[in-house]
Order: sequence, then C-alpha cells, then structure tokens
Amino acid sequence: MPEKDNSRRPMAPLRLVALVGLFLVVASCFLAVRSPVAAALRSGEPLSGILLGTDFVETAQHSDTLMLWYYSPRRAHLDVLSLPRDTRINLPGFRFHRINEVFAYHFALKRDPRFASGEVLKAVAYLLNFKPIYYLHVNFDGFRRFIDLIGGLNVHIDEPLHYDDNAGDYHFHREPGDYHLSGDEALAYVRFRGRSGDRGRILRQMEFLKGVAEKISFPLLAFRWPKMLATVYGSVHTNLGLWDVPFLVLEAKHLRPDRLNPWLLPGQNRGVYWEMDVERTGLVLRQITGQENGSAEAVAEEEPVSPAATHAKVKVWNGSGRSGLALKVTRRLRAGGFDVLEWGNYNLRQTKTRVLDRCGDIDKARGVARLLGVESVFSDINPKLQTDVEVILGEDYTGETR
Repeated sequence: MPEKDNSRRPMAPLRLVALVGLFLVVASCFLAVRSPVAAALRSGEPLSGILLGTDFVETAQHSDTLMLWYYSPRRAHLDVLSLPRDTRINLPGFRFHRINEVFAYHFALKRDPRFASGEVLKAVAYLLNFKPIYYLHVNFDGFRRFIDLIGGLNVHIDEPLHYDDNAGDYHFHREPGDYHLSGDEALAYVRFRGRSGDRGRILRQMEFLKGVAEKISFPLLAFRWPKMLATVYGSVHTNLGLWDVPFLVLEAKHLRPDRLNPWLLPGQNRGVYWEMDVERTGLVLRQITGQENGSAEAVAEEEPVSPAATHAKVKVWNGSGRSGLALKVTRRLRAGGFDVLEWGNYNLRQTKTRVLDRCGDIDKARGVARLLGVESVFSDINPKLQTDVEVILGEDYTGETR
C-alpha cells in the first residue's frame, strides 16, 4: 500500500496565520475608515475633550476631577487644563453654581453616566467658550483598577497625607517621602487636599498624570492594553466609538512626559467658589490652540531649548524658610543666562518647589527647571505679572541638578 504524502500538512498553520493576518489588515482598514479619531490622526487635525473622575455616591455623584484636554497629532503634544471642582458657573435655567454639581444634577435625573457626562461637556463649552468634542468618564473603581494594571506608580509625597473615608472604611496615612502606590493608595493621593487646598490637589493630580504618561509610554506595556481595556470597561463611559479606542492606544506610545503641558485655570478664590478670570482663560485657550502664536500644528523641536538661549525674565520667591536661598538661586540663574528681575520671600511656606510658566511658553519654564533640577513645571499664565517664569522655592529644594 503506498504511503500518504504528509509534506503539505505543516502548511495548514501557516495558512491560518496568513488568514488571521489578512483579517486583521482588512479590519484595521475598515476601522480606519469608520473612525473619526483615526481620520483626525491621519490628517494631523487636533482632538479635544474632557476627562471626568467621579465619586461613588450612587444618588449624587460629583465630578471630583475635571480636565479639558487638547491633543495635537502633528506635534504629539497634549495640553491639559484643570478646572477646580468649585469653579463658579452660571448656567441659564439651573440653580446650582459649582461646575462639579453639573454631573450630580443630571445623573440624579436619569441615573445615566453618559447623559450626565454629555451635559458636563456642554457646561464646559459654555464656561470656556470653547467646544470640546469627546468626554471620557471614569469612576473611582476604574481608576484603581487601571493604576494596578500598569503596576502602580512612584510618587513623592511632599506633605503629611492623612486621608480618611469613614463611609467607605478606608484610611490612608503617609509622611513625606518617596512611595510606590497601588490603585487604592493612588486614589487617596490624588483626592487629598491638605493645607494647600484644591489648588495643591490639582498640582498633585497634574504631576500624577505626568507619571502615568511616562508609564504608559513604556513599549512593553502595549501587550497589556487589551486586558487593561477589558478590565476597566465597565467603569468607563465615553462618546468615543469602539473603533476609535485602538487608534488612541496606538497614539499613546508617542506621548512623552515632556510633551504633556499642564495648565491651571486662571482665576481666584472668592468665598466658596473659584472665580474664573475670563480674559486670562481666553489667552490660555488661544495659546493651547495656537491662535496666539501662529499655528498650533507647527512641528515641535525635538531637542530641548538650552537655558542660555531662552532669554527668559524670571522672578524667584523663597518659600522654604531658609534664609538667603532666593538670592543664591538668583545668582545661579543669572550665571546660566536668565534675566532675574526680582527675588524675595514668598508669603506662605511651601513644601514643594515649582516652576511656573507665566507667559504661555513652557519651554522657558522648562529651561529654568532643568538648570535648577526641578521636576514640577506648570503653565499658569498672567500677563499682568510682566514676567516669563516664576520660581517658588520649597522646603524640598536641594540645589542639585537632575
């Protein structure tokens, strides 16, 4: 009896792999056609939206965190404007006046987080006179799971952190120092107000967001994205289509911490509200969208700007409690090519050193920060100050460069 020819059997798995590969290519092409996000990324058009984080109270969920984001694909650059939860808003036809009450009110009406998130999107557009397109709502459970799935995060706690949630029987206590936080611990970290109030909490959240950006840009983490998305799926609500998400995940690999620009909503405390400064906020939005200094889609420089080349006008304030520190830093900055206009003592003791961009050109602030070895940099523009960069020295300042 003649033997069967089995020489072709090993080809069957190869055919299967080829078919799967062909299917993935066809599916990718189909999704690319269907996805408005993919179309925007392909053409270099900017994307914008809001990020909401809400608490667990079933009948009155409040937007504990609210940020406007604006992404430029051509520069792979993400601007994030944080809105304090006590920001005053006067929406026609409604009696509440805090921005964080918008979600609570509409969620109580329909128990639908998507509907409530859409109303917050409209409220932000009304407040800022700028129309973001997408919303991404994450509850605290989704936040915890996500942080755990990326392996937690390293942070520096700059003041005693004592957070007690008696309703949830959760307590978190840490003294200043460096820590690796799990999802539960990270939630307490970003919610904690402390002596620095809501503004300090916003700065802490922005620093945390930079850490997340650095973590998710790690190439090997890409293999965990399917599991991560599946795990947090029930805790996330968005008007992004299912076919949009894969393209955003792929785009995330381009996002480096130095391409994330955190902005603070201009304004001041008035009673129990944060009163937005309309004129300065308009300037911020023009800076973010590129209407102030030409096209926002100009390709960003790959090499960092040298400190001596920035010609920044700087003011230095000593909040550390150590005598003579502002003058010492002033001399160092002048030796590095910066024009220090003024220095002196800050009106409040500061735990952490921060560098503030006051003119809308964060490269100048980053040049100062590099020279001083400071990691915390934010945009908080105010033309009335007539300066480019402010340095607020805290108790943590050592004078060592990075």
